[in-house]
Amino acid sequence: MTFISRSLPRSKPLRIFSITAAVLLGLVALGELAGWPFLRAPLAQQLSKLTDSSVSLQGDFRAQLLIQPGIAVDSVTMGSASAVKVPHLLQAEGFVVRWRWSDLWRSRQGAPVRLKRVEADQIDAHLVRLANGNASWARARSESDVEDSATVLPQIETLVLNAGTIVYRDEPLNIDLQVRITQSSEPDTPLPWRATASGRYQGAAVKLEAQAGPNLPLLMQTEDNSALTPLRLSGGVGSTQLDFDGATGALWAGQVMRGTLTLRGASLGTSGKPLGLALPDTPAYRMRGRIAREGKVWSLVTDDATVGSSSLTAAMQYNTATIPPTLAGRVGGRRLAIADLAPAIGADQPPRDASRVLPDKTFDLPSLAQMNANVRVDLAQLDFGTPSIAPMTDLKVHLTLVNSRLDLSGLSARVAGGLLTGSTRLQANQRPPQWEAALRLAEVDLQRWIRALNKGAASLPDDSPAYLSGTLNAKLSLTGQGNSVADILGSGNGRLTLDLVNGEISQLVTEAIGLDAAQALGMLIAGDAPLRLNCARAEAVIQDGVVKTRHAVLDNKDSTLYIQGGASLKTETLQLRVVADPKDFSPFSLRTPLNVTGTLKQLQVRPEASGLLARAAGALVLGALAPPAALLAFIDTGAKPNSEPCAPVKAQKAKTP
Repeated sequence: MTFISRSLPRSKPLRIFSITAAVLLGLVALGELAGWPFLRAPLAQQLSKLTDSSVSLQGDFRAQLLIQPGIAVDSVTMGSASAVKVPHLLQAEGFVVRWRWSDLWRSRQGAPVRLKRVEADQIDAHLVRLANGNASWARARSESDVEDSATVLPQIETLVLNAGTIVYRDEPLNIDLQVRITQSSEPDTPLPWRATASGRYQGAAVKLEAQAGPNLPLLMQTEDNSALTPLRLSGGVGSTQLDFDGATGALWAGQVMRGTLTLRGASLGTSGKPLGLALPDTPAYRMRGRIAREGKVWSLVTDDATVGSSSLTAAMQYNTATIPPTLAGRVGGRRLAIADLAPAIGADQPPRDASRVLPDKTFDLPSLAQMNANVRVDLAQLDFGTPSIAPMTDLKVHLTLVNSRLDLSGLSARVAGGLLTGSTRLQANQRPPQWEAALRLAEVDLQRWIRALNKGAASLPDDSPAYLSGTLNAKLSLTGQGNSVADILGSGNGRLTLDLVNGEISQLVTEAIGLDAAQALGMLIAGDAPLRLNCARAEAVIQDGVVKTRHAVLDNKDSTLYIQGGASLKTETLQLRVVADPKDFSPFSLRTPLNVTGTLKQLQVRPEASGLLARAAGALVLGALAPPAALLAFIDTGAKPNSEPCAPVKAQKAKTP
């Protein structure tokens, strides 16, 4: 009995604890069954504290705290989390939200708010971020807050919406959109979720429509990248029209997206601006390819792209994780037309001054700072868009853009049996922008390349008679500065050399330049014949946009042609003098230099008046003495036999290694 009497007092606390626990469990069970109605006010206060915004719960309320914790309420209103004037951040009817206690605990430690599931029959949301970084979904930023202004949105693993409206305005990103959401009630609909977006993005008008599967993970990265949701997207941003058919993970969390993309637009440059891509201005384009995203890297592969009349392929990656973003990959294709690049340098637009020729449209150089690039170009053909000039083939070049410095290096192309090599550089990060180029032509068949030299028509075969033929070698080194083609060439400094090897020139052209009427008439009657060139070379220096010939000569057995003077690329004026020294006898010649003047837009070719006047005066004097003697003034006996016009050329070749 003693043992029993001693054990009873020790069992009393256990009974009290058991009874208390049972009561508490009963209360919890009762609370779970009743839906914890008395937690409405404290829960609203706690949610307000967690989200830094006012939260009110109206209508029927039910909560679960143990299994699948969450709340269901007829209506919930969440105010703006900072000093951003909006009607509310979120207003939802038929609202259900579920969470994990561990996620809420981490949010108390500073992690973003993370919710397992959010459902609503209808929502009205106002997501607004001001230029100072304050956002309706985050606390107000202080002056000392150095956090990135791109505050993270609340993370939602699964979002189910039957209908709703979302206003999204982001001043730092220049976005102002209104999104309307509906969900089909038809059973077994593969893409029940539909959203339309209208407004502006980066200043461009937006009209988009999206269709997606029922469980689109809109705001949260899923655990498995293979669990992608079908997504279709169509519409336009500015002049760009797009269609996407594929699948995606979280749209906001940088998860995988892949599918087929079709793009159409008025210009690559216009389409690239909203995305921060420094693409060239072009004619209308269309491309269809495979697009994918993993994290912050976008990729596009297309075997079907047309830009104007050009046919191209591409395999590109755009990495937004770097600062600035980086575009890398390759561009190829069977044909690129020069005319399709003309808008990039303003060549498709007339100069502001109608009397000028060189493009003076200002380059969009600030856009070069928006990204870096590393792109290799490999084209089967570069077409000049005219039958007068043969296309280049097998064009290769390496394009790099780093810190606003654009380099085209390793340039090579086949040109009428010869080779073009060189490089160019544009340093847009300097003021004024600096440009430099070094180009070289080697072993180019001039007649095959410049088909306009063929007699009669440029469409004649390459072996047809030509006014000028031979193997061309040339070098150009040029530097300049400015914001347009006209500025760069008008300030250019450099050197140009041209050398024609094993060349031939039309005898008719030779006699016509020398105003040898008798021999020219003979050529017209008997037919033209080519004259072998002993030498043909031109050297010119370019200084402050003025091109001056240092030595320019074409020599054959009939005559030697000298070209003197130059041209100003700054004023687009010419002052050239062509002198013909005959080597043979002519019974009737008006031998006098030809002056080529005027502008690049309107050339003027005239015989030098002093030479004609001298022959005319001589004819008058001789005619006064004896009328037949007047013809003696027009007789040309030719140059001295020991004349060596090629000597400077030979001396220069001897110096060239």
